[in-house]
Amino acid sequence: MAIKSISSSLLTRVLSVYFVLTLIVTAVQIGAEYFDTKRVLIAELQNQQSTFNGSLTRSLWEFNSNQIDTIADGLIGIPAIAGVLIRDDAGNILVQLGETTEMSDLPDDNSEGMLLPEREGIFGYYDSLIFEFSGHSTKVGDVSLFSTRDIAIDRIKVSLGFIIGNAIIKSTFLIVLFTIAFNRMLSRPLSDLTQQIKGFRLDNLERSRIRLNDQHNNELVLVEQAYNQLLDNIEEYQADLDRTQKKLKAANRQLDEQNAILEQEVARKTSRLSQVMLDLEQRKNELEMRQEKLEREVGQRRAIENTLRQSNQRLESSLNHLRETQQQLIESEKMASLGGLVAGITHDVNTPIGISVTASSYLREKLDTLDQSLLNKELTQAQLKKFIDEGRESLNLLDNNLHRASDLISSFKQVAVDQASDAIRDINLKSYIEDLVQSLQPHLKKTKHQVQLECADDIFIRCPAGALSQIFTNLILNSLRHAFEGVEEGIMTISIQLNGDTLQVSYSDNGNGLSDAQLNRLFDPFFTTKRDQGGSGLGTHIVRNLVTQTLSGEIRAESEPGKGLSYFFSFPVQVLN
Repeated sequence: MAIKSISSSLLTRVLSVYFVLTLIVTAVQIGAEYFDTKRVLIAELQNQQSTFNGSLTRSLWEFNSNQIDTIADGLIGIPAIAGVLIRDDAGNILVQLGETTEMSDLPDDNSEGMLLPEREGIFGYYDSLIFEFSGHSTKVGDVSLFSTRDIAIDRIKVSLGFIIGNAIIKSTFLIVLFTIAFNRMLSRPLSDLTQQIKGFRLDNLERSRIRLNDQHNNELVLVEQAYNQLLDNIEEYQADLDRTQKKLKAANRQLDEQNAILEQEVARKTSRLSQVMLDLEQRKNELEMRQEKLEREVGQRRAIENTLRQSNQRLESSLNHLRETQQQLIESEKMASLGGLVAGITHDVNTPIGISVTASSYLREKLDTLDQSLLNKELTQAQLKKFIDEGRESLNLLDNNLHRASDLISSFKQVAVDQASDAIRDINLKSYIEDLVQSLQPHLKKTKHQVQLECADDIFIRCPAGALSQIFTNLILNSLRHAFEGVEEGIMTISIQLNGDTLQVSYSDNGNGLSDAQLNRLFDPFFTTKRDQGGSGLGTHIVRNLVTQTLSGEIRAESEPGKGLSYFFSFPVQVLN
């Protein structure tokens, strides 16, 4: 039967536990080194982005494609950067170099300073490009810089070699140390004990005594003492051997029993000692691992809390800024619309006033001539008759043009006041909309387009008249600017019905219509098909806000290419009897 060494078994178990712990610690160190290097790379991406942010933003603002390409080539040449993705404010890709992630990984909103998660070994940093002009901030695009796992691994090759070499050296040293210690403290004394026991001679008990060296109050010393005591007993038994054979046999049986008990005791104590050492070592390792894990978790939680707190502050600041910017743009659009009405009505009012001034000057000239003829006593009946006829024509011309200017100013006055105010007024709906259409005649008279109104004469309601004025002004001007390109005689139809306390309005034109993609974005802020012609993209957004927020109603739109665009909205009103 093969004998298995206790020291070898114990050494194998201890070293196995140590190798597992070393492997885990080494893996954790390598992971920490990788993530630290990744964090450094992301910081480099942020620094590079901050360095080129100003020049890239101005290049996008100025549409300088050559400068954008030059900046992108300079960025991709930096060792830490593996990919560059530059987009304009509409999300269109301007430059895409190197290794980049999918477009779906990029945020759709105006996020600033956002880390892009690692996908297929590629990670990066995203940031919006904001151009400051006249105190206003405008997003002109965004830029994303990417790095790869290969770059991070290439940077930590030396560290990896050091970590792995350190683990190998420590493991080798401990193997040698444990081997020497087990050999010196257990294997060698046991071997010495075995050899001395094998040299036992019954006829020379003094030389058969066990003498162990370098052992101080341990279990082997107890074995030595017990064995030597056994030899002393044997000497006593030999003295009694001569007296009686029976006592000798009894002594021999007693000796055998004592040997068995001693062997069992030695084995039991040795086994218990080994088990206690293993348990203590295992508990020590478990405590160390738990302590390290708790420290790591505490550090991670503190870092996450700080990151979340900073992110919340940045997001709250960005949201407030966006709300202020959106409100400013909406107010600017309202004032721009009102300014367009003022410019048009000014031109139309100047025409009849100019004619009136000309007629008045002509009448004054004829009156001076008649007065001079009267003073010179050269006035004839024919001259007087001619003056009366010409004076009557001039007065008719003055009267007609002054009434025309008065009507234009009256229709425009209330519309302009309403568009600049949110006051609630009592109005005759049909008359109010007719005045609104009259104020838009400077825009309509340049074309052959017409506005058709289908509304009962007796609808009297109390509502925010300014909101209605802004809604119909934006809808009519949008049709004139966008719907009738290539259409000579367009028709805009306004149909209004009163259903109880709810006003149902339908507005439609027979223009070019919209595609499904354009219709889905119709009410989005800054969406326009005429951006290159000065369109702001806020008209329909303002209409939706007025209907849903100011009037507490609902609005929807329907359109097909070539079949025009229709709006359907309704809102509660107070009907006046």
